[in-house]
Amino acid sequence: MPAAAPATPVTDRLAEQARLLLRDGRAEEALPMLDRLRHLGAPAAAALRAEAMLQLHRLEEAEAAADAALLEAEDASLLRLRARIRLARGRHAGAVDDAAAAVMAAPEDRPARLLLGSALLETGRHDEAIWFLGEAWRAEPGNHALQLRLGQAFLRAGRYEAASELFLHCETAAPWTAGVSALRAQAALLAGDAEAAAGLARAALARGVVDGAVHSVLAHALVSLGRLEEAGPHFAAAARLAPDNPYIAHLAAAAAGTATDRAPAGYVITLFDGYAAHFEQSLLGLGYRVPGLIRRAVERLRPRSMQEGLGPVLDLGCGTGLVGAALSDLLRGPLVGIDLSRRMLEQAATKGIYTELRQADLTEALPAEEGGYALITAADVFCYFGLLQEPLTLCRQRLAPGGLLLFSLEQAAPGETWRLGPEGRYRHAAGHVTACAAACGLEVLECRPEALRRNGESSAPGLLVAAWAAKPQAANPRAARH
Repeated sequence: MPAAAPATPVTDRLAEQARLLLRDGRAEEALPMLDRLRHLGAPAAAALRAEAMLQLHRLEEAEAAADAALLEAEDASLLRLRARIRLARGRHAGAVDDAAAAVMAAPEDRPARLLLGSALLETGRHDEAIWFLGEAWRAEPGNHALQLRLGQAFLRAGRYEAASELFLHCETAAPWTAGVSALRAQAALLAGDAEAAAGLARAALARGVVDGAVHSVLAHALVSLGRLEEAGPHFAAAARLAPDNPYIAHLAAAAAGTATDRAPAGYVITLFDGYAAHFEQSLLGLGYRVPGLIRRAVERLRPRSMQEGLGPVLDLGCGTGLVGAALSDLLRGPLVGIDLSRRMLEQAATKGIYTELRQADLTEALPAEEGGYALITAADVFCYFGLLQEPLTLCRQRLAPGGLLLFSLEQAAPGETWRLGPEGRYRHAAGHVTACAAACGLEVLECRPEALRRNGESSAPGLLVAAWAAKPQAANPRAARH
């Protein structure tokens, strides 16, 4: 990029035209002007290009342009711009740094303080986010979008009563504010009152609110109440109103009984990013047993080579690190965690037990791995796959000779092989799992029926499967392991 040249009447005119186009959201039309400004070395070229690339969702180029603009002049507006880009890229810690620097550079800059609150919220620093967002709303009490954002911060912090009060106030003052009805119903659902959530959602629909999120909350509330047949049409309506939302599309398919090979990555990310802050508290409250079951399976089945310690270990779908924690005192080698959810990985990192944590889809991450693992675990991961051949084959390829694979599944009803359940997870039959494992070059050591957790008044029936990458010379796998 050429060094910035002094502004001229020509570059000033081009820059102003580009700004007007960008203000109207017409970034594609602004590109020829931006290319000309860059060629002329105009001082505004990099910042305008960063804004255009952000609008076009070409985020890597946007951040590179913002970096270049900040090298020329570091001011609050450029720091805000790069913070917005980093937020869009999921680089939330960097966004916090930029937004905080923007606030320090211009303490009275309200957009910077609002942006800092939003960035803090994305990093899970809820109390700080609430302070900045609350300050922004108090400065503009008539700004219902700000009020809604503050309510969302309380919602993420688990302060449902405060969130409900804000949403009620907003809905009363401005009932057609986009999203407020759904958020008010969601606050009730998250607080554990599914009946109230369903009532609020139905009331919004009766008022004529057309919002896929309202249908979605109503469907989730009905599922919580065990009224699955009533939930289906609302998942379907939500999917029609939000056709590009993979989370809703998957739940609509599940409610309709439409078989798909696996849950979309977007569904898993949305589910667990939203669940991360309260994941362990919720699961432990349900008597979640899988990490302990995996620990005991390791103690029963590990070969002589692992008696002195485990490693290397790959924890697929590691989530917040519950399996890693269950095995931590047995480790004598690297522990690598892979998960689709960035927020779950952030929770896992706080445990300080993983050698490496990576955000990736396992079907993309495993082919790129090198070497072999002595142990691969997958706690409640394959329940998001209908067809197991691909993940099992990839695990087989990444196991060292004699390596052990441990995974849990939800158990299918008698007479089924596998099916997508109405809650969005797949269920598998023991015989089907064993046949799939054999076809993928694995030998099943155990396929044990186990209760995975509580499910209402009963338990969730599941399977704990142990398979190994058999060594050619080992005729008896159990003998080889003791």
